[in-house]
Amino acid sequence: MITDGGEMVYLITTVVLISTVACYFLWGRKGLFSFGWVQWILRVVVALPLLVSGTAHFTRTALMAMIIPPFLPYHPQLVLLSGALELAGVVGLLMPAFTRAASACLALLMIAVFPANVYAANKYVGGLHMPSVPVRLAMQVVYILLLLMAGWGVPRHTETPEEGHG
Repeated sequence: MITDGGEMVYLITTVVLISTVACYFLWGRKGLFSFGWVQWILRVVVALPLLVSGTAHFTRTALMAMIIPPFLPYHPQLVLLSGALELAGVVGLLMPAFTRAASACLALLMIAVFPANVYAANKYVGGLHMPSVPVRLAMQVVYILLLLMAGWGVPRHTETPEEGHG
């Protein structure tokens, strides 16, 4: 149970992240299109931090478990599960048949694990100072958008009558 008034921080950050995903798909409701080799490079770029982090979930499980909020049970198991999902997502991002599903699932995973970032905010973990909630939230919004663009592409620009030929 969260007793220090932190419920609102968890709620607000979760709503912001869910809204980010919803806005991306609303923005792309007229269609999303691939952007070639740049999109492939973006997939690799967004996969690299997940590869490092996912591996660290297995090699530094106890350290990673320290940032899980106390109201969640089974800290080591959650660390291992999230690490396995991150690594599976890396593989999926780089396999064309699974890219879209992987990017969507990773975006949802980034929302699901964000309470750990809120809990760790402004603390030292493994000798590193963790960013404040607003900074970490901004980073997570950008990362989720990059994940979605890597998998789904960018929204189509439709020409309005005012932009027509003239």
